[in-house]
Amino acid sequence: MATREDVEHLKCDWASDGTWDLETTEGFEEYREELLVFRLQTEAEWRQRRQAALERKAEELGVPGNVKLAEYVLQLERRLDKMGDALDRLYR
Repeated sequence: MATREDVEHLKCDWASDGTWDLETTEGFEEYREELLVFRLQTEAEWRQRRQAALERKAEELGVPGNVKLAEYVLQLERRLDKMGDALDRLYR
């Protein structure tokens, strides 16, 4: 049986990864509802933070409210960062 400490540890693990449905974790069936609520609340917070970041980026770009453009620019910046990292590793 999972302890309260196990549940809190599971929540932290999920929050750092978030690639599975937390509430379906084997061995934590008795905490299903709590874990579902936690997952849904955390995902909502992540969406709010993402939206706020996109709105800030749009402002920074001089196109307030154009979150689609901001999202595209952020994607391009991430791709450029990855390319720069790859070049750094190649030429070390």
